[in-house]
Amino acid sequence: MINAKKYVDRVLEFVTCTVFALMVAVTAWQVISRFILNNPSTATEEFVRFGLIWLSMLAAAYVVGRKGHIAITLLSEKLKDGKKLALGLVIQFGFLFFAAIIMIYGGSRAVSLTMAQISPSLGIPMGLVYLSLPVSGVLILFYSSVNILELVKEKKEGAPIETQVDNQIKIN
Repeated sequence: MINAKKYVDRVLEFVTCTVFALMVAVTAWQVISRFILNNPSTATEEFVRFGLIWLSMLAAAYVVGRKGHIAITLLSEKLKDGKKLALGLVIQFGFLFFAAIIMIYGGSRAVSLTMAQISPSLGIPMGLVYLSLPVSGVLILFYSSVNILELVKEKKEGAPIETQVDNQIKIN
């Protein structure tokens, strides 16, 4: 499972970096075409908007896998092993629930409802933009499942339980 996680991490790193680089290049072209050529491109603004949606959704899934999301650690720092494990499991099951119900189920419905709508500038189905929801939901399901397995493994091995405290920005 760890190898699968590393592979998914690498793919997400590549995809998000590529989307970000494309967004920078397209934005630079937008500036050049608007101010130097005096002929602004309408498709670039829409591409960057849709790219930002995909980038943010994929990056959010990646952050769940890295346990790097913002967390209020006041409670988790005071808990001992058993309760810290329980808190970590509650957090991960919360991610599972949110990803399954809101992102996958709700996102799939949004995709099916908007597939017939065409974006004005790019001419692509809007369902492709909304597809970022179920795709990132599946990735969050995967990462949360791996995180749960890691928590249980740490408990069995007697290692100190490390929930969400290690990689986040701490808010106390």
